[in-house]
Amino acid sequence: MTDEHEITPWNVSDTFQEAQYERVATEFGAKIIDEPLKYEIKELAGDLHRFIQYGIFFAHRDLDLLLDGYRKGRKFYLYTGRGPSGKMHLGHLIPFIFTKWLQERFNVDLVIQITDDEKFIFRDSSREDLDRFTRENIVDILSLGFKPEKTHVLIDTKNSGLLYNYGIQVAKHITASTVKSVFGLKDSDNIGKFFFTSIQSVPAFIVSAITGHNVPCLIPYAIDQDPHFKISRDILPKLGYDKPASIISKFIPSLKGTGKMSSSDENSGIYLDDENRTIKKKLMKYAFSGGRDTMEEQRKFGANPDVDFAFNTYRMLEPDVATASKIYNEYKSGQILSGEMKMIAYEKIVDFFEALNSRRDSVSKNMEDYMFSPDRFL
Repeated sequence: MTDEHEITPWNVSDTFQEAQYERVATEFGAKIIDEPLKYEIKELAGDLHRFIQYGIFFAHRDLDLLLDGYRKGRKFYLYTGRGPSGKMHLGHLIPFIFTKWLQERFNVDLVIQITDDEKFIFRDSSREDLDRFTRENIVDILSLGFKPEKTHVLIDTKNSGLLYNYGIQVAKHITASTVKSVFGLKDSDNIGKFFFTSIQSVPAFIVSAITGHNVPCLIPYAIDQDPHFKISRDILPKLGYDKPASIISKFIPSLKGTGKMSSSDENSGIYLDDENRTIKKKLMKYAFSGGRDTMEEQRKFGANPDVDFAFNTYRMLEPDVATASKIYNEYKSGQILSGEMKMIAYEKIVDFFEALNSRRDSVSKNMEDYMFSPDRFL
């Protein structure tokens, strides 16, 4: 890459474009999900998730090997996470929607790491704000409908003893020069930033460490998190554990059509606590459109749904691929106008949020049922 730090877990270049994904994934050492692998996923899962069909999850590391082991009876577990830096938006939920599907289709355990320590180290955040965002974010995530008996929420500061004792084993094999090279850190950065990737690696082998035998791990994540797990894959075999497999997603574009949704810019995305009127206003006023300037041009030439925020948001939330395909063709041909497409997306978002909200009270009252405990794996 022209700038080797174009993508890190804490910084993504504003100039990053769709066409760069495959190049970056390949340079990171990942493989593109090809048709034979899609067939394998569909055969074992009974279906192919729309996020794979649409190319949102587009690359992997050793997913083919993990699935081959699963076919032979070797069960795996899932690991993903969230840094509670603020309110959650739709872009944050995409990996969790997909992870929930994986949990259900393969009937496996899931470890969700909440990296509140990371946000304290890397951002100017108070512990009070982090505690509040941690609880709110956990409720947001679990309200998707994860199975409590197979879901294990690991809060870094609450499980610090467990994580630290395993993390120092990882840290012993990581040099400062490696962290500088991979993440672009400098001598002026605090030492917590250098150590943190050791903690992020722990959930990739924690089930194996607890149970005393190697259990394969599959990690769904957005491509900016790949540097962490590239290091994990180098270190874990030195500790006697298998390399984690991964399935990697693209970013969800911001309302404005470039970059990704940002927690620091409320007009860049749709937030989970946005009121209906706010959602409608954002879609109508800020959402990047693939439509034409006038109704006449739209009817005659059609739209470009591929770059249209409203359509792509609708497509992610619509579980029926055939229905989404019909809307795509009608919008592209000019049968649907831009304003109509935004209203279709608005209704889909509102329905999705209502389903989330209907589960929040139950999740809040029963959060302890989801919390990580080593005893749950024994």
